[in-house]
Amino acid sequence: MNDQILENYQIRKSNKEKDRFIGYLKERLSASGYDPECDITVEEKWKGIFLTRNIIVGDPDKAKVLLAAHYDTCALLPFPNLMAPTSPFLFIAYQLFLVVMIFLVATIPAVIAGFFTEDPMIIYYVFELSLILFLVQVMFGFKNRHAANDNTSGVVTLTRFLERLPEEQREKVCVIFFDNEEKGLFGSMHFAEKHKDAAKNTLMINLDCVGDGETIVSLAKKEATSHELYPVFAETMEQNGTHFDGSIQCRKMLPMMFPSDQSNFKKGIGVCALNKSPLGMYCARIHTPKDTVCLEENVKVLAEAMIEFVEKV
Repeated sequence: MNDQILENYQIRKSNKEKDRFIGYLKERLSASGYDPECDITVEEKWKGIFLTRNIIVGDPDKAKVLLAAHYDTCALLPFPNLMAPTSPFLFIAYQLFLVVMIFLVATIPAVIAGFFTEDPMIIYYVFELSLILFLVQVMFGFKNRHAANDNTSGVVTLTRFLERLPEEQREKVCVIFFDNEEKGLFGSMHFAEKHKDAAKNTLMINLDCVGDGETIVSLAKKEATSHELYPVFAETMEQNGTHFDGSIQCRKMLPMMFPSDQSNFKKGIGVCALNKSPLGMYCARIHTPKDTVCLEENVKVLAEAMIEFVEKV
């Protein structure tokens, strides 16, 4: 897929990389009639490595619907993160695998230390240090230089949505590009604290890892399915699925199986793209150098569906 964000701004982990992206996004949207001073706000919290900057296009307190995607990118992992939000078996199996892998990462250096010393305290400290270093790497360490799906796909989709949305429809929607999702959903947490009414009452649709998979799935919290706009959203998504080589499914969210930014919103919906397997649908390759796939068709069908949905609101 050809897009300047994918080609030149794919890595957005350090504060400098985020500075570049924020400047580019403002410049790009201004070409579509957005005022970078009035229509685009950057809300900041904290400083240094915890500096969190949410990019907000529109007024979240007046919008009828919120659309979101996190724009920060992750640290490199020695094994892929696997999401299986519709398959309890795969979800539980991966959590067990993750525990084993973390244990091995910390145990191997401790075992090596055991060859050179018989002091159990040294072995223990090596184990603890290895565990701490691994966790530091997960949150703050070496950047993964490929983030096409996680979450450049969501960022590109919403950028194209904003560019194509007719001016007379723009006040209906607020688009938020969340920061620091990878560090623990800090960006959406900060937003929800500052805009309590919107976080509690407004339908929120979060695009995360929508670029790699033949099945696009929306996963709605129970409270979201009771929102008056949810039937319109679900119908629009499924109708657009008829023009898609893959398929679009609208489901209820299983608790804690898709831990992304919609978690901080009472009426949140998470949207992702999944591949099929005999054990269930999954999203893989993210957080590794193999995260290189962002399908043009996925971006196109989602941007069109979101535009159609907002026009119906």
